[in-house]
Amino acid sequence: MKIYLLSATAVIFLSVIVSLVIPEGKLNKTIVFVMRMVCIVVLIQPVTGIFKIDSSTSDAPMYDYVYICKVYSDNQSEQLEKVLLEKFEVNSNCFVNVEYENREFKVTAVSVEISQQNEELISNIYEYLDELKYINVTVKAIAYNY
Repeated sequence: MKIYLLSATAVIFLSVIVSLVIPEGKLNKTIVFVMRMVCIVVLIQPVTGIFKIDSSTSDAPMYDYVYICKVYSDNQSEQLEKVLLEKFEVNSNCFVNVEYENREFKVTAVSVEISQQNEELISNIYEYLDELKYINVTVKAIAYNY
């Protein structure tokens, strides 16, 4: 506050001195107008600080990546279940884990649970997912109690 008062006083004092020193003429009105505008800008500076956006809030991420990853994981899991039903004619529970790393979304793990104890089917599903370039793939048979 002390710096503000000193700078406001200095600008006003400079404005008065300039208006006294400048000779009468065409340029006098323009210089006086400019000096008054400078004084107004200096005097309203604290008011403009109220409307200033804090830079710490602008650096914060604008997206909830945890929520986006969950939605993306759920969608990928649902789509994978549909593909496996179509390709292998097997009902499954799929869990696709998606994480946000290095400014992009990546599938970090895939888990598939099927209700059939068929080693050949498990192997075929694993190979199919491996061809699709999924990483950390787990395919297992789960006994469901009905």
